[in-house]
Amino acid sequence: MELKELKVLFDNGGLKKITVKRAPLMNGYIIIAQTTNKNVHVMTSQREESNTPRAFKTIDSAAANAQKIGFKKITVDFT
Repeated sequence: MELKELKVLFDNGGLKKITVKRAPLMNGYIIIAQTTNKNVHVMTSQREESNTPRAFKTIDSAAANAQKIGFKKITVDFT
């Protein structure tokens, strides 16, 4: 899901939590969103193919995007 889709889902109360996770094959971090009914969605890139996960170079940039979605609290997972 793209940023705008995640924001709409958040505004409608459909997102439960956001996790920033290391993506070693992409040399960075990805955002994983969990919905209230426990479905999981990876934030996708707006410029790449529709199913390509968006890679962030730093945790700070991933956290800034989570904040744009509307989250005040995130989880960072290094596993």
